[in-house]
Amino acid sequence: MTMVARRLALIALLFSLVLVAARAQESPLPLDPLTAREREIAASLVREDARVREALGPGRVRLIYVDFIAIKSPEDSGSPAEQPPRRRVDALFYRYDEDIGIRALVDLEKRAVVDVARVRGGSVPLSLEEVEEAARLAMADARVRRLVGERLSQFRVATGPATADEVNSDRIEGLRVLGTSSQDPCYRHRCVVLFFRSKNRYEFLNRVVVDLTSQKVQVREGGQ
Repeated sequence: MTMVARRLALIALLFSLVLVAARAQESPLPLDPLTAREREIAASLVREDARVREALGPGRVRLIYVDFIAIKSPEDSGSPAEQPPRRRVDALFYRYDEDIGIRALVDLEKRAVVDVARVRGGSVPLSLEEVEEAARLAMADARVRRLVGERLSQFRVATGPATADEVNSDRIEGLRVLGTSSQDPCYRHRCVVLFFRSKNRYEFLNRVVVDLTSQKVQVREGGQ
């Protein structure tokens, strides 16, 4: 085989691999994570569904996540080889005015929302966007600026576990706070306690709490 022929064969092989990868992206296997296109389709179907819109109501809501979910419904029968699992999506929203979650189950093959259900607000996890919003509210508060001092502007919201390069950086982490009685300001409210972590140590523990429902910042006495 000549040099030119070998090069042409190599180009053809690379082109075929690209096509295979593109087709795999377009047609994921039954248990593969969602593709970007599937997320777009699911989000569009949820937004257009009348039951979802009614459940979300007119108040402030937030999309917590859109993720793949593997479930078996009565219409799925036979062995996995005979009946591959359907591609389904679990979309979860949080509704601030009623402290509830709204879950929508999307069947990508049917291009339809097949179920809508309410869940307890306390079971809805925090999203990264909510921690970022809580941090913005806190950093704009004069009491927090006095508490943390000039270093406050150096803090950044953590997007995941600290890497070796980030372990000593100034990070803000958030944790959900649940009120236990009607006298608690966080009762049935979406509250986040912010942890300021610097040089791999937490500072001002449990001092800064942000109520995302009322958009208010609480700065507590004591702590470290």
